[in-house]
Amino acid sequence: MTTNLPKPAKAAIIGASGAYGAGILARAEELGIEAVVVTRSPHKFKEVKPTTTVVDAQLHEEDKLKQAFTGCDGVISALGDDRKLRPKTHNLPHVWNAMKAAGVTKYIGMGSGPMMMPGEKPGRFQRTIHPLLSVLKFFGVDLLEQNEWERDSLLTGTNGADGITWVLTRPVRPTKTPFVGAHVHKNERGPMNCSIYDHGDFCLYCVASNEWNKLAPHVSSGPQPKKK
Repeated sequence: MTTNLPKPAKAAIIGASGAYGAGILARAEELGIEAVVVTRSPHKFKEVKPTTTVVDAQLHEEDKLKQAFTGCDGVISALGDDRKLRPKTHNLPHVWNAMKAAGVTKYIGMGSGPMMMPGEKPGRFQRTIHPLLSVLKFFGVDLLEQNEWERDSLLTGTNGADGITWVLTRPVRPTKTPFVGAHVHKNERGPMNCSIYDHGDFCLYCVASNEWNKLAPHVSSGPQPKKK
């Protein structure tokens, strides 16, 4: 099953072994999009399709990243938000530097449903979850720190994010339900569940489209809303 929405010819993916990352890669392979998977664990990608290239590299190796990103229409990151390992703060500055060195400026990142954007009014989901997050933060547990660091870097053009054109998705609960087409909204939380394939399709669309630039849409499973 496919959609008529624009898709890139070639996209790089980091974090492709995670739940959402696997959905992005699966969707790219289903659509015949050239995918460049940058990973430190190439053994996890032994059965990829011919359209996929696996690059063995650490995310701080900017020269290898530059070579991998060259010729891509954009880079999609499905890096996790582990607050102890801090994968985003440690790696994304190198990713963004390598992108610019390779002449690639489109970046699709992934935040989380509770993350807020400047000026955004909290929806029902955020009003429910933020009091708990505030209590945890009081005890030194900041579950949004990595996602908010990525958001703030992109908003302010700091930590290597200057010159990057970006979209941040905000899914909540990943599922492996079949592709139906993502439902996205600028500042309203839809259903909690999001098929990894719906999310992957939307990320690939954003690489080729300017519709959601500089925004962090909520992503759920369901048909695209009708445009008025």
